[in-house]
Amino acid sequence: MTPARGFDALILDMDGVLLDTRRSFTLATLLSARACAQRPGLGEEWSAAEVERLRLAGGFNNDWDAAAALCLLGPRSRPGPAWNALCEKLSQGGGGPGAVRALAGDGCWERARLEVEPVFQRLYGGPRAFELYGLEPSEKRGLHEEEAPMVTPAELLEAGLPYGIFTGRTREEAKLGLDRLGLALPPERLVCDSEPRFRKPRPDGLLALAEALGARRPLHVGDTVDDLRSARAAREAGLAVRFAGVAPEGGEAERRLRAEGAEAVRPSLRAVLTWMKEEEP
Repeated sequence: MTPARGFDALILDMDGVLLDTRRSFTLATLLSARACAQRPGLGEEWSAAEVERLRLAGGFNNDWDAAAALCLLGPRSRPGPAWNALCEKLSQGGGGPGAVRALAGDGCWERARLEVEPVFQRLYGGPRAFELYGLEPSEKRGLHEEEAPMVTPAELLEAGLPYGIFTGRTREEAKLGLDRLGLALPPERLVCDSEPRFRKPRPDGLLALAEALGARRPLHVGDTVDDLRSARAAREAGLAVRFAGVAPEGGEAERRLRAEGAEAVRPSLRAVLTWMKEEEP
């Protein structure tokens, strides 16, 4: 069955769309930042909510960048209004590492980025850290084991469209996610953060997947402003892609995605798939 809205392919983000990663990547971002932060540090009052607010600034699709930013800037602030204001300042400065560099300096950024990465990787990889990153494995359970599928392979099949995945994960992390989901994808239908041109919010990953899928009117489904901005950039490059967001109802993420032009925002990919097949008004 052809979806009523005329899409000819699905291009899906992985984290927060296909997989619930709040207890894996989000937690690893917080814990690695806490482990590396200078005094006064990041106490127990800092939570996943502050990580999510940072991501809304844009430019932090790479969780290692997000961890470094939190590590550097968190001790200068406090959770709540002060942190929200700082994240808004980052957003106004263009978001991402560039905005952090402008506040903290290039040297501080480089040191923090180098320090948090292996800490994050061991937290996430655990006993599989060598397989994923070439690091000495940790004996502790890897946070990747906490990931939970948010959709089934059967539900994707029922959508009636070819699909690909555009993710900020490394290829090794993406394979781990596909295993968790019970999905097998041809290599050309999986685009990872393997080189700078495939880093969101650049459009190159969407354009490459659209070509691989033979798609002219794909729907891109993501949960961050960087996903949305990738779709916008791909439209500017000539692809008739539309964007649907996944975000909790009534929260700041939903508001931000709608404000930046998401065609729809729903609380889950399942709900997006239902919306996708609704009759046009």
